[in-house]
Amino acid sequence: MLPSRRLNKTARTYFAIVAAAVAALVGFRIPRCDSLSNMSITVPVAVASGESAKMTCTYDLESDPLYTVKWYKGRQEFFRYVPKELPHTRVFPWPGINVDVSQSGPNQVVLRDVRRHLSGKYRCEVSADAPSFHTKIVSSWMHVVYPPVGQPVLSLEKRHYTIGDTLKGNCTSPPSSPPSNVTWYLNDKWMNSSYGRSSSGRATLDDASRSTNTVGLELEVNSFKVGKMRIRCVAELYGVFKTSSETVLDEEKPRLASILGTFSSTGASHTSSFSLLIVILVSVWIR
Repeated sequence: MLPSRRLNKTARTYFAIVAAAVAALVGFRIPRCDSLSNMSITVPVAVASGESAKMTCTYDLESDPLYTVKWYKGRQEFFRYVPKELPHTRVFPWPGINVDVSQSGPNQVVLRDVRRHLSGKYRCEVSADAPSFHTKIVSSWMHVVYPPVGQPVLSLEKRHYTIGDTLKGNCTSPPSSPPSNVTWYLNDKWMNSSYGRSSSGRATLDDASRSTNTVGLELEVNSFKVGKMRIRCVAELYGVFKTSSETVLDEEKPRLASILGTFSSTGASHTSSFSLLIVILVSVWIR
């Protein structure tokens, strides 16, 4: 029985050592899984063609050193930052991408003279160095546009309205690419899109094809503010580029001249009838 007891004791010791090693290993690895955290990317929602675009990538490595930061458009890498290499930055050829190396580094990349074909999805990939070598990727979209130039063209059937009249008008956005969204406001209140109807046109400016967007408005007039009604039309592109036009309409009131004319006309009619009656009575009396 003695050898059996010794075997059981040896087995228990062995399993205790293994369990302690596993616990130590798990305890050592768990913090490393979170060594790269709070990672985010900031990319312009929309930028005008020909302008520069700054993209930022923030992250927290905690106790780990940085290994690399890589930037991609779609699946194609175009910029890399490696602190252990000299120079720290490397630019990869990509049609139309012009990296401003002097302003690019571990937390940002700046693109100069962006063009329409550079619209798309951009990714930032950050890798920690030893011992974790943990890697994370974040992404966001950027739209390169030809913004609207000038104000929308606002046209209405007339300048004066009364309660119950039907207001009809059109608003055409300035040329842009893509075409701008058009929104109507009545006394600063957004009008439901069900009131509108859209049509598109094309224009060529600066050797670039741009489109306009026309939206009509038709509704029954039911309120004025101190005899006024303010109509505003807003052309907006991705919430970044915005331009507007507005006009103030007057409430139409009865004209005093018309009222006096009605009274004058009525009075003349009564006078004529009275004169005719006098003539008839005199004729009868003479007979």
